[in-house]
Amino acid sequence: MDFALSNQELYVWLGILFCISQSAMFSGLNLAFFSVSRLQLEMEVSHGDKTAAKILKLRQDSNFLLTTILWGNVGINVLLALLSDSVLTGAASFLFSTGFITIFGEIMPQAYFSRNAMRMASVLSPVMRFYQIILYPVSKPSALLLDGWLGREGVEYMRDNDLRKVIKQHVDAEEAEVDHVEGTGALNFLAIDEVSVMQEGELLEPESIIQLPAKLDFPIVPEFVRNSSDELLKKINQSGHKWVVLADEKNNPLLILDADGALRAALFDTDKPFDIYDFCHRPLIVRDESLMLSEVLWHLKAQETLDAHDDGTIDVDVVLVWGAKPRIITGADILGRLLKGISAVTPASVSKNAVQGSTAVEVEIETKAEQLTTTINEHRA
Repeated sequence: MDFALSNQELYVWLGILFCISQSAMFSGLNLAFFSVSRLQLEMEVSHGDKTAAKILKLRQDSNFLLTTILWGNVGINVLLALLSDSVLTGAASFLFSTGFITIFGEIMPQAYFSRNAMRMASVLSPVMRFYQIILYPVSKPSALLLDGWLGREGVEYMRDNDLRKVIKQHVDAEEAEVDHVEGTGALNFLAIDEVSVMQEGELLEPESIIQLPAKLDFPIVPEFVRNSSDELLKKINQSGHKWVVLADEKNNPLLILDADGALRAALFDTDKPFDIYDFCHRPLIVRDESLMLSEVLWHLKAQETLDAHDDGTIDVDVVLVWGAKPRIITGADILGRLLKGISAVTPASVSKNAVQGSTAVEVEIETKAEQLTTTINEHRA
């Protein structure tokens, strides 16, 4: 049996192999270019990824890219069928073209390209630009029809609930880089815009509000004696809390007083001059009880600086929610909200050496404390 091929048949078979390779490329690129979301591409480009930049450049006109791939794929498959018919007949031609297109033109390339989408799309992007030029007369009008019908591709951002689920899955997954503390903190921060000011902080006790005569918006503190029997100092100490509100005679809040610092300076630092106003601050006063905690955070930051990148300390982190039942929200309350759900168990991300170092410090402190106790007892003896 003679299997020798004529020159014409050889060229046909070479054409068939070329068509199969192009069919595989178009089929794989259809998956590679569109399996990565536009949002992910823009994020990678912002990180300086040149591979993503090549893909995003073609995705700028996604309908033109899609029609080029589809016109090219259909044209190549039709040409493959015609070439196989010229060298094979009947069922053999059908089985050959169908089998090879399915296995080598669809299944294998799509399986491979799906695992290496960005790399293959980037490598073959020059070939795709070449086909966009060749197929422009048919692919561009088709793309314009899609633009008019469906519109151009935009960035599809994740909804709040979807973003939380993604973060939660990253926290639960052992192979992800997001650990328990990072993920839980991010989830808590995302939930801040759903927490009203009435759900945070604590109620102000009546003893924590001192009404005084005022001039404009400034309370007039009466003369007092730096002695524990003084009535004003007794009122300040009566609440038992760190912050005391100084209000006018109509119970409008004006200032907050650092009671701990003021009492300590007034009663124990008697050799130093004392001005109670040095311990007073202007609080952030909220009268709208439906205000969300996220807006309060913005105002707290804006009180210190309008520079969004400034990470300096916020000196006055106290918020008064002044309604029927006044509340006080401190920076500690907000921090507690952000740390909610974070386990006290040492996370896996903390190294063993760090834990051992912490233990060593604790042992050293305990040893020094025991030595100090022994010394005191010896002196007493």
